[in-house]
Amino acid sequence: MHISNVSITGATRIRRSVFNEIVAPAFAATTVKGAIEELRYAAGKLELLGIAKRVQINLDKADDDGVGVSFDCEDGGRYAITTGVGASDHEGTANVMARLNNMWGGGESLEANYARGTKTLGAFQGLLSVPVNADPLRKVELMVHQATLDHRPYSSCDEVRRSVGLAYKVSRDRAQHELVYVAAWRELANLGFAASPSLRSEAGHTLKSSIAYTFTSDSRDSPTVPTTGNLVKTSVEVAGLGGDVQFAKALAEVQANQGLADRWSLTTSAQAGLLWGLGGSRTPMADRFFLGGPTSVRGFEHRGIGPRDHNDALGGDVFYAAGVSLLTPLPLVRTDALRGHVFANAGQCALLDSRGLQTKAHVSRFLMSPSTSVGVGLVYRHSIVRAELSLCFPLTASITDRPDPKLQFGLGFQFL
Repeated sequence: MHISNVSITGATRIRRSVFNEIVAPAFAATTVKGAIEELRYAAGKLELLGIAKRVQINLDKADDDGVGVSFDCEDGGRYAITTGVGASDHEGTANVMARLNNMWGGGESLEANYARGTKTLGAFQGLLSVPVNADPLRKVELMVHQATLDHRPYSSCDEVRRSVGLAYKVSRDRAQHELVYVAAWRELANLGFAASPSLRSEAGHTLKSSIAYTFTSDSRDSPTVPTTGNLVKTSVEVAGLGGDVQFAKALAEVQANQGLADRWSLTTSAQAGLLWGLGGSRTPMADRFFLGGPTSVRGFEHRGIGPRDHNDALGGDVFYAAGVSLLTPLPLVRTDALRGHVFANAGQCALLDSRGLQTKAHVSRFLMSPSTSVGVGLVYRHSIVRAELSLCFPLTASITDRPDPKLQFGLGFQFL
């Protein structure tokens, strides 16, 4: 099949150069099957870029014995405004998002989001996304972000974050690669009267200039309540390209989901992270790991596992967490959106000095003495989030931990 011309109707905002780049592979196809596959792929690109929707491909005989192709579609829409509310064990939030689509005819988008909650005193994020070579799976993104967070329930301070970032993202099949540079100005401020000496020593401003790489492979059937498939996610960050903090940070997460007979499924997951100050420098509290809460190690308060000075959670330089959850059908409930679950969680979080965990005894105690909990509850799968109501029973805890043996409510995207 020889394609002589390609046209598009219905999409009012598309640059001709972008359209030509999208359909070029169809002209280069050497077989009928290959040409049709490339045309379908081009239609999918138009939809993923937000340029068009409900794209139909029509073939007509052309004057030169070739085939004329027309894409009949609807315009992808100029803008969108959404609002929402959310709640979790430690915060309720409300947010509004405005988005401009296909601004310059090549699938570019500009998004602004503002959120406010009981602990998020105000957060704004702006995101400009530009596809590379008209490919919706390759993007360059420019980000600006500012947030003021109230940490007082678990640390006697507020945290102010301001940052700009530039990211390059590539997605292929179910894998995504992300390379990002971030310049951030953070401040621990408004210390409470009862702030501990350790927290007071962390107060003030820090400037971070870092580059990070993240790899994600996700074959799960659902990101919130999966029943089959696996997740592998790793990230590495190096700070010290300017600014006044220097560290290397690594984080890994794995999750395996196995469907069992009669709507039962088993989820096992594990996470681990390491933060290491470079040149003997101290790790900043704003970059440490925190553990505990309804979306983390259940049965403990939010940030309730790990180093603490009086009432202030300090975070850790090294952590691990693991969990197993059995999802079960409920009697007289036919929908899979509401299910029961039985779980067991374990985790540990610690600070390092310049010599790390100094002896085999320290390493053994860190690895072999986790904080643990078990429990039962209900899981509800919404279209975009997961909600849990769990009755938790802490089993073991360190002297600085904050066990929370009660009903916990959690709302979020990722759970241990």
